[in-house]
Amino acid sequence: MGIHVDIYTQREHPDDLFYGEDCTNGGESSYVKGFCITDIGGPFEPCKDYPAAKLIKQEFGFGCSLKIVPETKLDKAASFGGNFASTTDSRFGDKCRELMGKDIGNVYGLGPVPIHDRVE
Repeated sequence: MGIHVDIYTQREHPDDLFYGEDCTNGGESSYVKGFCITDIGGPFEPCKDYPAAKLIKQEFGFGCSLKIVPETKLDKAASFGGNFASTTDSRFGDKCRELMGKDIGNVYGLGPVPIHDRVE
């Protein structure tokens, strides 16, 4: 069980350099409606339109950030493919604050989180 997040992608224009290109290299965020974040308690089950994903804290030598990784990519070296995900569900913001150990983002919790679903 989990919560649904929606996918946000850059709106393309025919004059854009990458118009029509899939920067996710076929990642799930290029063809599904959203993700079901399974490490946040909620009423939804993963399904075809909302496959299972995890919200993960990624640590660096100089800090940390959050990322969403589809469960099919957890054992792969997935990278950011250009799409983001978020929801207005307060449980999402609560989990982000819990993982980061501090209050981040706006009054509603957090802005969109990068989706890491690109695999070379």
